[in-house]
Amino acid sequence: MQSNTGEAVFTHLHTHTEYSLLDGLSRINPMVQKCVDLGMDSIAITDHGAMYGVLDFYSEALEKGIKPIIGCEVYVAPGDRKSKDSTDRTPFHLTLLAKDNAGYKNLIQLVSKAHLEGFYYRPRVDKQLLEEYRNGIVVLSGCLNGEIAKNIQADRMQAAKSVASWFKEVFRDDFYLELQRHPGLTEQDSVNTSLLELNKDLGIPIVATNDFHYVHKEDAPLQDILICIHTNTTVNDKARLKMHGDSFYLKSAEEMTALFEDIPQAISNTQRISEMCDVRINFDQIYLPDYKSLEKINKSIENVISYENILSNQKILFRYGSSQWCIQKTAFRIKVWRLNRNWPVNHPI
Repeated sequence: MQSNTGEAVFTHLHTHTEYSLLDGLSRINPMVQKCVDLGMDSIAITDHGAMYGVLDFYSEALEKGIKPIIGCEVYVAPGDRKSKDSTDRTPFHLTLLAKDNAGYKNLIQLVSKAHLEGFYYRPRVDKQLLEEYRNGIVVLSGCLNGEIAKNIQADRMQAAKSVASWFKEVFRDDFYLELQRHPGLTEQDSVNTSLLELNKDLGIPIVATNDFHYVHKEDAPLQDILICIHTNTTVNDKARLKMHGDSFYLKSAEEMTALFEDIPQAISNTQRISEMCDVRINFDQIYLPDYKSLEKINKSIENVISYENILSNQKILFRYGSSQWCIQKTAFRIKVWRLNRNWPVNHPI
């Protein structure tokens, strides 16, 4: 895609910052600054399983005149997110982007529940959660570790088609098949070929990403060391996990356009997605929990105090016996302790 001035236009929608712990090397300030230097107008943040960097990214991007697109590369459990057997140790990857504030809130819900309910080696969501919190979210099918790509690599094309159909049914026009091209990843070519077949058969749009983990091409050796730290190996270990080549950097629009010269719609769709995403975060508003029932809160406090009273009495009797003087003195100390913590002091001991 080209702008009115004839320049190539592209938006990075799959990115990793330093908040992809021990996996991403990109610091937010240099990343956003390079977008400015390259003449880009927008960029996404999609860290692994977390949104720790969102506010810093959002503020930095706005300050530099870049449109921030908030997202996350979530881990998806093969089945139930609460299942924790050996087959659940390797979840799939999926790229999510918030279209609006409703989508942003749903993204927060997904990531929070992934940590609180689905954590098993990784914070995981499942299809039930994705369906429940689907509103306002754009979905990209993910990298080679995505569920569709994994099925294609295992020669399970019908299963890949079934998964793609499910996402299309749930997310409708907000689901895209994600294409990447990195030298050295031979399996990527066959996956892309199959994804293009799904594009024709199911009418699911395609989009190009670069899944970058570092800002500059010359940062590739540092990224290699970071992965070694992550996996507790050394650069001399030939069998270790590593990223092939030095192409996982923040490429210019011209580089990405040349890379997908034969599939121009994959480039133009990055701008289409960028234009539909518009999250506004208000830093001037104070956000506090919405307590809807004061009666329930008071009841909860009473229950806590009642339980504390029982424990207190048991400890007093165990330690000092049934001496009335000891009980009264200890009760007085408990009331003082509560008063210092703004707890009610008139509850019977």
